[in-house]
Amino acid sequence: MTRSDAALAKPDPTAAVCQAFATERLLNTWLRECASGSDPAEGERCAIPLGPDTLLAHCLRRSPSGFHQWGWPVLLRKADGHTRTLDDPAELAHRMIDALAPEETPAREAMRRRILDGLLRSRDHARACAGRAPDRSPAGLEQSLWHGHPFHPLAKSIDGFSDADFEAYAPERGAAYRLCWLLADPDLVGDLWRDPDAKTRTLAALADLSRLSSDAIGSRIPIPSHPWQAARLEADPTISALIAAGRLTITGPSGGVVTPTSSVRTVFAPEQNLFLKLPIAARITNFARTNSREHLARSIAAARALAAIPESVAACGLDILSERGALHVNLPGLEAVTGVLAREGPARRAFVVAGLLEPAPGDGQPILAGMGCALTGMEDAKAWLHDYARVVILPPLRLFAATGISLEAHAQNSLLSLDAGRPARLVVRDLEGVSIDAERFARLAPDLLLDPAVHYTRADAWQRLLYYLIVNQVAHVVATVARAAQTDEAMLWSCLAEALTNAREDAETAVLIRRLLEARTLPAKANFVSCLTGRSERPDYVAIDNPLRSTASATRSRCGGTKPETAPSDHHAAWDLAGRRVSGQLLGALLHEELLPGSVLSLRGPDEDVIVTVTPTSGAATYRARARRMRAYGRVLLDHDSLESEAGPVTEASAFVADLLPDLPGTPDDHARFAEEVARTQANHAMTLAQIAETRLSALSYDDLEGRLPDGHRYHPCFKSRIGFTPADNRAFGPEFGEPLRPVWIAAHRSLAVANAIERPGHQDEKLLGGSLDPATRAAFSARITASGGKLDDFFLMPVHPWQWERVADGATAAEQQKGLLIPLGASPHVYTAQQSIRTLADRTAPDAPSLKLSLSIRNTSTARTLAPHTVLNAPIISAWLHEVAASDAYLRASGTILLAERMGVAVTGPLVWDRTGATRGALSAIWRDPVAPYLEDEEAVPFAALTHLDGETPFVAGWIARYGIEAWVDRLLTVTMLPVVHVLVARGIALESHQQNMVLLHRDGWPTRVALKDFHDGVRFIPELLGCRRPALLPTPPDHARVNANSYVEAQDVEDVRDFMVDALFGVNLAELGWCLDLWFGYSESRFWHQVITILSKHCAAYPAAREGALRYRLGSEMLVVEALARRRLDPKTAHGRPIANPLAPLAAFLA
Repeated sequence: MTRSDAALAKPDPTAAVCQAFATERLLNTWLRECASGSDPAEGERCAIPLGPDTLLAHCLRRSPSGFHQWGWPVLLRKADGHTRTLDDPAELAHRMIDALAPEETPAREAMRRRILDGLLRSRDHARACAGRAPDRSPAGLEQSLWHGHPFHPLAKSIDGFSDADFEAYAPERGAAYRLCWLLADPDLVGDLWRDPDAKTRTLAALADLSRLSSDAIGSRIPIPSHPWQAARLEADPTISALIAAGRLTITGPSGGVVTPTSSVRTVFAPEQNLFLKLPIAARITNFARTNSREHLARSIAAARALAAIPESVAACGLDILSERGALHVNLPGLEAVTGVLAREGPARRAFVVAGLLEPAPGDGQPILAGMGCALTGMEDAKAWLHDYARVVILPPLRLFAATGISLEAHAQNSLLSLDAGRPARLVVRDLEGVSIDAERFARLAPDLLLDPAVHYTRADAWQRLLYYLIVNQVAHVVATVARAAQTDEAMLWSCLAEALTNAREDAETAVLIRRLLEARTLPAKANFVSCLTGRSERPDYVAIDNPLRSTASATRSRCGGTKPETAPSDHHAAWDLAGRRVSGQLLGALLHEELLPGSVLSLRGPDEDVIVTVTPTSGAATYRARARRMRAYGRVLLDHDSLESEAGPVTEASAFVADLLPDLPGTPDDHARFAEEVARTQANHAMTLAQIAETRLSALSYDDLEGRLPDGHRYHPCFKSRIGFTPADNRAFGPEFGEPLRPVWIAAHRSLAVANAIERPGHQDEKLLGGSLDPATRAAFSARITASGGKLDDFFLMPVHPWQWERVADGATAAEQQKGLLIPLGASPHVYTAQQSIRTLADRTAPDAPSLKLSLSIRNTSTARTLAPHTVLNAPIISAWLHEVAASDAYLRASGTILLAERMGVAVTGPLVWDRTGATRGALSAIWRDPVAPYLEDEEAVPFAALTHLDGETPFVAGWIARYGIEAWVDRLLTVTMLPVVHVLVARGIALESHQQNMVLLHRDGWPTRVALKDFHDGVRFIPELLGCRRPALLPTPPDHARVNANSYVEAQDVEDVRDFMVDALFGVNLAELGWCLDLWFGYSESRFWHQVITILSKHCAAYPAAREGALRYRLGSEMLVVEALARRRLDPKTAHGRPIANPLAPLAAFLA
């Protein structure tokens, strides 16, 4: 019978269960990894963004930990508004893949194939399980996992197994078989043992299991091999040569019968009470399940650590199945495919937790419910979980507190002993995933040397414990118990929190319990995204709400504890808030750029209270909102909360833009891209809002503020699109989350790369490198270059953003790495955090060291965030030139204006072997920029964007204005920030792109003192003939760059072009927003604000004749300006040439006449 998608729809009960759970897994995984802002409401239909489309699914049961239960059918609403039923899990999976990876690549197509294979295998496994009598023995539960991991899209995919292989070896088919044996000469065998006694007992047990006579074994060592793997070894040329030389023999299946456990490759020999973790070079879920020497060494190191402190382990109240030892053929290429790990069996009857949680294939009810567990209602469920907390959660916490050993206690590695159906004892197996806080463990066993691979920082070991124990196991258990008892899951989390709060533990364990209960979020593996991006061995993680936190707050209050000062963030509220912001900002941009036709739009009322009505031709809905027209630039600013339709407030930006698109200009492709950017902006902004919901920014340092400001561009409708980032990437690398980053350093051969520096034109500046790399790291990097056959003088060193290296550069430069032209050196010794621009990183290890601006192949707002090589090389030239200009100008010297110099740049410019079109040009570039800290003179610094930030319900600047008075404060602010930028243009002929991200305000207790300006490599514009200084010798803009980046150039010909470059950034983005906020928050009218702007400019021009002449030359007081059409640029780029508007500086003309 031919396999097909239609086969999944066979009308039988088992198929229906398969379909329901496959859909549940996909929806819940997507919500966790890719649509975290879509928190479903129980009993309601949930709208889930899926690229430009939307999924509509009825939530039958909401789970605080993400194990939601869904009704049927799922609907797909296309971007054009068309809705249809989506009843095939395979199609749902494929659409999810396409939404994350729109371009066809081998990785994407492999993922599509493997998901379909997993769905079909899961169906076949379910039928096999349903077709045999239920076996509720420990071995039977190991073989009942037909569905498997609830958050892994490839849970049952195995690349390499045929149908016959599944029947013979899959645990889900009730398989049992005999092993093959490699009889190897002793000199061929590598081994690792926990201790001598373990070696003796294990070799004896293996000989006994093989049933081979002593004559047959002789002096050789028997190494067990899975029959599937043995068949492949026989075809290996090295193995064949060893057999021909008489040094190795492979037997057929022989000896005692073993049964495969839930992991497929680990088998259990009941007579010997021995587990064998065998290598199978088939791709199971994420990767081939072989046993490298490194993996074996990790496992034995963990076993030795536990064996060294038996009393400490015993006091924790759990059983740990130790690894006795490992054997492998000790030849290159054969270690991983022959390596086997021998593990002790349990001393008590215990059931794999994953098997207890598995849905029965006939009716979907948890197997746990049929194991004699009393789960008939809330009280039963609470009592069961109370015992579970004592037996399963507390012992691993005690172990970590006492020893620093963190167990990989996920549901498949954990066994549960039951007493009358209640949890009685935890048994943990598989020590490969153990992580040890080396510092803590060394206090107990200072003389024990362990493999470094098991050593982790305490923070990393704790995070791993949180994921494996709490997220993977406990969350699954609580959700399953709630289903079995048909009771409210949130109440059970409250019960669990109370049990942990009331536990009488030692001080160190109590600290961990508090950390667990008070953690705002928990780490969860992003399996879907990691599989799609090829990061299976080093998966991405996402942060999910901690379901213990909110319930723990009330529990601690009842128990007399201290209630936290902050409440947990509400992702549902954050999603709605983000949707209102994005939808309102989108509509405001469409109105300002006159993109909606008059036939669908109505604006009524005075500028102070505009009633906006939009009736799309699609007829889907009528939208209404209240707005106010900004005095400067005439922007229509919507009250986001007022935007609504007949159905209520507009909180789904994707649905809103889908209704509007038929009435907007642009091609279908442009519309699809725009719809995706809008959807991603809402999702990313919702993550930001949930993260900073309780954060107050006013007390933060400059570098913290640079990252944590959440607002983004206040006009651009796609202000946080970050196309290229997954949700996990956004959380890991988005500036708002403040995660520490370590760039990857590489050495690029001079045949591929170029460099330039202020102090060493055409070279790298060793002093600057020394600010980022300590001598020991430099020495280590130099050793790696020479070890690769390179000469130090032939290479440039450069940092690469960690995302850029993993997702783009590492794979793209494989050929260059092979040739030794590009050498990965290692992670940065300094820790960095992202600034507002995402790709610029502040050095947090050495705050006076340069910031790094690094290429990032994502698209945010309207722009790709790579760094064109010619701009990187021009950066030091422009910075040196600007400093020369400032030093020669009396006003700029007196003002104390700071120009944060870009002192060095490095770029890979040589074409990569495969890149004939230059697609990766600019993908490997770096600029070293001055930080703010060394310039401060008894001052503090804030990003200019902070001045328009609402910190909770209080304006960021409220305290300053209250202290100094708004008139005096505004006058001083404009004087120290606006005038230097205007002066550089009118007196020297240089326009600077000083928008909010490029300006830093220096102040003393809120009183403005100076301004720092930055980002010059592509942020200046001038007409050479009109310069009031020498012309810099810049590299010209390459024609191919100009062709795709029409607005990216330095030298211009038209004075209004140069003027608008400065005015649009400084006045259109910075000061117009500030004037609006001062009016809105303090009643300081926009008219008064702009009057001050004109007054200060006119006085400056009167004091500096050259400034007055320049103001006239550049027509600063003209009636009209041209501003960028940012929404049209995304919707209809071919017609986006800017649009004329009234100039708010026009009154200046009267003073200049």
